[in-house]
Amino acid sequence: MFTVTTSMSTAPTAASPSHTSASAAPSLTPRLHGVSETMLQTLAMRGLYAGDMLAMSLLRRLDYDFTAAMRDDALAEAVVARTRALDTLATTFAALHPHGVVVNLAAGLDTRFHRIATADMRWFNVDLPDVVEARRLLLGHSRNLTDITADATSPEWARIVREAMDGAPSAQAATAIRQATSAAPSTPRPATGHRLNRVPVPPTLVLMEGLSMYLSDSSLAAIMSIVAEYFPGATFVSETITPEFIADADMPSIRATGSRFTWGAESGAQMERLEPRMRWHADIPLETRGHYLAVFAA
Repeated sequence: MFTVTTSMSTAPTAASPSHTSASAAPSLTPRLHGVSETMLQTLAMRGLYAGDMLAMSLLRRLDYDFTAAMRDDALAEAVVARTRALDTLATTFAALHPHGVVVNLAAGLDTRFHRIATADMRWFNVDLPDVVEARRLLLGHSRNLTDITADATSPEWARIVREAMDGAPSAQAATAIRQATSAAPSTPRPATGHRLNRVPVPPTLVLMEGLSMYLSDSSLAAIMSIVAEYFPGATFVSETITPEFIADADMPSIRATGSRFTWGAESGAQMERLEPRMRWHADIPLETRGHYLAVFAA
């Protein structure tokens, strides 16, 4: 949740986290907790260290203490590395498939769509209700971009995306999207045997950034199963860490939110056992040992 105030908005600067700059837009005070709050830390890293100018502009509207993020060198290094690697993957996909589809799971305040998407590319961001509310307040609406309120482990988000892909009548698609984005889904529909999986899908890239490390075997298996069932032929990319990385990681800004890493794998090859229909393709190493992108073909 966010509280809107009429005071001038502020943001930390790279030179000094306590200094602020003014903007005419009203400031927003985040009321986020746990894993949802971590998106504010990663937003700061992208704006301050990864050259994401839109992220920097969002920081200026947030009334939030980014001091812990400014002192978290380990998180800054990790976020910059994954941002650049995922941007490269998404840019390559867009060049090869300018009419393709990107699904961004646990999107947070990610701004990759605004940097990369082609005029005809369709992009779907999936996240929990408080995060989607934050996206709407800060980023508004964009053509070809749909924010879907759903848990990544529920097939409801995939049903909405597939109906849009399969050319559902515009009124029906609009109703489905409004229902999906106005409230959390109720009883999830089972993925197996769903009629949509029998219709070919356009080239699809499913990104999962900053989520797997907070999951369990069962929740990750559920996500991979949804991708395999609803998006045959898609490329699935998961930011992943190793158990050793979990043991050694010291990221105070994440710890300050009350969150902790709970899951890791030595290689994406180990993740294949969770969903045999997902074929491991490669691991792309990031900035440090134990942090990588696991790439799969559905």
